[in-house]
Amino acid sequence: MNSSNSPLYLAIAIVQSQDEKAVSDALQRAGFEGASIATYGAWLGRRNSTLLIRVPAPQIQAFLEIMHAHCHQRTEYIATPIEGTAALPVPLSTPITIGGATIFLIPIEFYEEL
Repeated sequence: MNSSNSPLYLAIAIVQSQDEKAVSDALQRAGFEGASIATYGAWLGRRNSTLLIRVPAPQIQAFLEIMHAHCHQRTEYIATPIEGTAALPVPLSTPITIGGATIFLIPIEFYEEL
């Protein structure tokens, strides 16, 4: 049960695998507790990590600052077929922006450590 008067939040942060170690280490050094789950993105099938972090309300800004400092966007290229070239399917290299982080903050109404 939460013995503190401060509201707690569950942060669900989906980060790229390249950023996971740095952001996890920085969160741990700052005193945040949580877990990491290896996941895969549905659209590109890229490996990423989903972090589940307990964040007290007064520390939300510090948490977000760490996330901004350690999660970076990147440009990658995917092969897409050129329209109207059925006889000769030549792939077109299309740049896409990936990375950064997707973060959800969900209020925790109750938790209990057993």
